[in-house]
Parts: sequence; C-alpha cells; structure tokens
Amino acid sequence: MSCDICKKPFNILWRRDTKCKRCNRIICTDCSKLQQVRDVFRNICKVCMQDCETIRKIISESLLAWNHNSEIAKRYWVKDVEFIKSMYKLNKEIKQSNIARDVKTILQTPMNYSIQEFLNLLIFNNRDVEVTITNVVDTFVTRNPKVGYNQYLIKLTIFLLCFCKDYVCLKILEDLYNKIPKQYYPEYQTTQEFIKDHDQMQHDAIQDVKFRFKLEQDQIMAAKQFIESAMMHYKNQFFLNLTFSSAFYILDKIIQSTDSTEIDKFFSVIIQININQLQTKNSELVIARTTTVEGIKQYQNQLAKKRSSLYLSVDKCAQDARQQSQQSCRTIQRKMDVSEFEVDENENLSHQSPTLLQSQKLEITKLTQELLSLEQQINQLRTENQQLEEISVQNTATLFKEYENAIGDLIDKTEILLKQQMMSG
Repeated sequence: MSCDICKKPFNILWRRDTKCKRCNRIICTDCSKLQQVRDVFRNICKVCMQDCETIRKIISESLLAWNHNSEIAKRYWVKDVEFIKSMYKLNKEIKQSNIARDVKTILQTPMNYSIQEFLNLLIFNNRDVEVTITNVVDTFVTRNPKVGYNQYLIKLTIFLLCFCKDYVCLKILEDLYNKIPKQYYPEYQTTQEFIKDHDQMQHDAIQDVKFRFKLEQDQIMAAKQFIESAMMHYKNQFFLNLTFSSAFYILDKIIQSTDSTEIDKFFSVIIQININQLQTKNSELVIARTTTVEGIKQYQNQLAKKRSSLYLSVDKCAQDARQQSQQSCRTIQRKMDVSEFEVDENENLSHQSPTLLQSQKLEITKLTQELLSLEQQINQLRTENQQLEEISVQNTATLFKEYENAIGDLIDKTEILLKQQMMSG
C-alpha cells in the first residue's frame, strides 16, 4: 500500500498516518496537514488544504455572500447589473410544483466534499435559500421552455447564487444555454432525435480523445467506456462533480468564452488527466480528487501549442499558394518578353527583302493577336491573383484574429479526419 498523493509505499520506517478527514485519501505524514475548521482541528491532505485555501481566498477577496453580486459576477460574468435587474423579473408565483420539491431534496443531499464545504460557508437560512433557488429555476424554465428542466439545473443555480443575485443568476443561466449546443438541453434530451445525436456525440468524443492525445490501446478502450457511461453526467452539470477549485475554474472559463465547444474540450482534458483512473472503483470520487487546476492548465497549454503549430502550417500553405500564383504570372510575363523580341526581329527582316514583307506582315499580325491574347490572360491572372490575396488576407484576419476559437475547433476536426484517412489508407 502507498500514499494516495506522493505514491511512496508504506513500510516499517514509512508508516501510514491516517485518512484525510475531508476526501478520505490514505495519506502519509508528509502529505498530511493539520487544519482548524470552526474550532475543530482535523488532519487533511495537502491537496485538500490547497483547495480549502482557494475557497477562503475567493470568498474573502471577491466578497462572496449568498444571493449577493460579487466582484467576479460584476466584473467578469455580466456587463450591466442595473440593466439586468430592470430586465429580468422573477416569477412571483411558482408554476412548476416539482421544482420546489426537487430543490428541497437536493439541498438535503450532500454534494462532493469540496463543493459542499464551499456551500456550507455561504448558505445558512435554508428556508430563504429554498425560495430563492426555486424562484430562479422556475422563472428560467418558464422563460426558456426549449431548454427544459432537470435536477442538474438546480445544482448549477445553487452554485451560481453563491456569486450573484437571483436576477443575475437568471441572466447567466440563459447566456450559458444559449452558447452551448441544443444536445445539452434537458428538453431535447427527452426526444427521439437526441438518441441519434447522442451516438454521434459519443463517437466524436472518442475520436477527439483518440487523436488529441497519445494513448495506448487499453487507454483508448477505458476512455471509450467512460465516455459512453459518464459523458452526459459531467457535461450536464458543467463539471460541478469536481472539486470547487476545478469546477469554478472550468465554469468561469465557459461563462466568459464565446466558444460553443469549450465544454467538450474540458471533458477531453479531464479524460486525459485521469486516463489511468477511469475504470477504478468510485471513479467519480477518484476523478474529483486527481483533477486539479494545475493539471487542467497543463493540458490546455499543450493543446494551445499544438494548435499554434497548426496555425503556422495553415499560414505556410496560404503563403505557398500565393507564391505559386505569382510565379505563374512571372512565367507569362517572360513569354510576353520573348514574343516582343521576336516581333522586333521580324520587322528588321522585312527591310532586307520585299518578297518577305507580306509574309512578315501576316506573321506580325498573328503575333500581335497572340500578344493581345497573352496580355488579356496576364491581366486576368493578375486580377485573380489580387482577388485571391484579398480573400486570403480577409480570411486570415477573420479566421485567425476575430474567430480564433472557432477555427481552432475546425482545425482539430480537420486533423482528426486527416488522421482517419491516413489510418484507413
């Protein structure tokens, strides 16, 4: 047996210390920290210590309070709080009776150890909390019938209300569901069309993981089984089954991003981080433990570097195409210069013999027509080349500057298709 954090084996000299009183890891003395929580001392692992420090830092620095607009919400998540307040009105009467019942049930069911600790620090009066959550979810469902309702929506609302007022929470919920594909709408997931879409989503996720990262065959099989069994569970709740630090990092990025595939990219990263834990017992708890913000950033950086190299390849292809077009124009110009030289020589010959005059005139006429035709071809090629350069510049500016996230996804999918072709070939 070994320490769940540092992986050092336990022996006579290296004895097991205890279980972490927060995440239940088996930890050694070096990986254990003594923390005081509400006048009670407890041993927790150093990973949990870091997560606790992150929670307290965010609460204190961003002035978090239940159903209160924090600095995070006002500065990064929405633009005009007062305008939102005037536009987003909550229902005075609850229209969905099952929502109130579900809210009460979920509040009585603890979430994972990290998220629950964060909620415990901010939520006190259960009666007021239930009413607020129910009003927000009920109003959202009423305003957005195409999105629909499930219990994941309640969990997301509870988390968001720790950062903002109810009307801002409603706005953020609508923005979130407007930017993600309809396949993540609870209402759409009840339709027959979703069954076909779900199979395709699983296939795309498997191919994405398979070609985005270097995996062994057994790892690919583990990823495939995990995608088939857990993909929607993670995505539907926006990864709120991870620790607070990781869940907050991911949700913050999704809220601020304009990329509709951001949720899919984070899921791929989580699979890669936990590729050797996907089939372990209590895999959801293990994944929550092992997924850290540092790990997520590390794989994001790897993907960013990979995407940058693809951008350079695309730029080089565009540059080669422009150079090839310019070389074609120069070739035509050289042919024109040779033809003009031939005309001058024919004119000189015409002075030498009158019998050659008529034939030379005919030849000159023929060459002149050819020259005019060549000039027209050159002008046409120059126009086409200029149009190609303008289109290339415009596309480059648009695709690589204004819509960088969109083309990044396109390049990823193109790479997958190319590799599939190579494998099938």
